[in-house]
Amino acid sequence: MEIPALPFPEQRRDALLHRLRQFPNLMRGTVYERLRKCGRRSCTCAGKEGPKHTTRQLVVNLKGRVHTRYVRTGEMEKVQALVAAYAELWEIVTELTEVNLELLRGEHPGGRFRRGKKR
Repeated sequence: MEIPALPFPEQRRDALLHRLRQFPNLMRGTVYERLRKCGRRSCTCAGKEGPKHTTRQLVVNLKGRVHTRYVRTGEMEKVQALVAAYAELWEIVTELTEVNLELLRGEHPGGRFRRGKKR
């Protein structure tokens, strides 16, 4: 969800900060599906041409280490919502950084002209 274009950077910043305060639980990571063999010799997946089993994996990089976890079918929706919330948070942080950079440029003596201030 994107913040509507507001006329002043201060208003955009306040709107973004308001959204940050209302953020739900979140988690960084990537969810993907992969095809694999189950390991049972009698299963159809054991053959060269047999169909593989679909599994879902969550991959998270923490402190330089990669953690992988199997995601059960019942957990898939919850995990995807947590990862999506993190992606949305990152978009808000990026936009907030752009707004704050714009505000800092406006306060700098060589920055842009601001309303209400005389040169």
